[in-house]
Amino acid sequence: MTINSVFSHDYLREQGLRFMRTHRDAFDVEPSFPIPLFEEAVIAIEGSCGVEPTCHVEGDSLFAGDFQVSNYGHTWPRSLKDASQFLERVESRVGVKINRNLLDQFSALYIGSSKIENNTIGIDLRPTLQDSLIKIYIHIHPGEGNEDLVMTAIALDGAEYSAELTEVLIRDVVVIGFNLFLDGRSNIEIWAGSPGGKYELQGNFGKYFTAYIQKNFSHKVISLFNVSDLLVANFSRKKIEPVLYFQFFNIKEIPQYFWFNSLGDKIYEFCQSQDCITYGAVSAKERDLESSRLENYGFIYNKSDTCQRDIERGQLAKFASE
Repeated sequence: MTINSVFSHDYLREQGLRFMRTHRDAFDVEPSFPIPLFEEAVIAIEGSCGVEPTCHVEGDSLFAGDFQVSNYGHTWPRSLKDASQFLERVESRVGVKINRNLLDQFSALYIGSSKIENNTIGIDLRPTLQDSLIKIYIHIHPGEGNEDLVMTAIALDGAEYSAELTEVLIRDVVVIGFNLFLDGRSNIEIWAGSPGGKYELQGNFGKYFTAYIQKNFSHKVISLFNVSDLLVANFSRKKIEPVLYFQFFNIKEIPQYFWFNSLGDKIYEFCQSQDCITYGAVSAKERDLESSRLENYGFIYNKSDTCQRDIERGQLAKFASE
């Protein structure tokens, strides 16, 4: 049997599931609804996928049932079919009510748009079913010409932004996110992004968001932006202030700039022990970043099954040569 045949299609599809279960075991995430359905959706992914777990920390409380999964092989609009199939299965559960109107209206307008790269599928589970949600995040090709997508999202969400912020969202949008709560609530988030201060801006991407950060945020935020690989922020009419995400390709850099409470130390140590992490990120509101130790924040890390395959191929090759 050759090495290539060992890595069968079915085996490769299980990599994302293995990543998820390792995370669940580490942080005692119970397999409550809709995790089994989400895991089935992950198994059904054809080809390579990326798994992005998030740990939300609120003081001494940890919520670790937040996962995003991307399908590297499915671009828009094929990627929407994966999301729709998952939503249909969740909706069939008695007591669950999902309002897809915002997502359906947006996707109907842009189902054939070349400006959309793909969409990810996610869940964010909280202690009550009503506060838990499904996340369908639509990833936008960065660059010019995204005004119609952004203005449509703003109108559907009923949001009102300043002219300055609206221009930032139009120019530097990276994600339009649809949050579908299991009690029927829904809202839209618009994410703007920019390469971190480590990099010179390539073209115009990030130019407007960078200027907005430098003008409107604190010295602490600007200093963290200057050392990060990427900064994104999500805006919504539901948020008084945005959540800022500071991304690092090398997670060993994170403790140099962020000081966590004990839960954060536990999360970081776990991530340090994992293979195949493509990046890590810390999310927080501006006011929470001013504390000497973070108490309210998110810790995100992304794992790729492509890396896992390379590791296991090497292990099998070594075994075969012995």
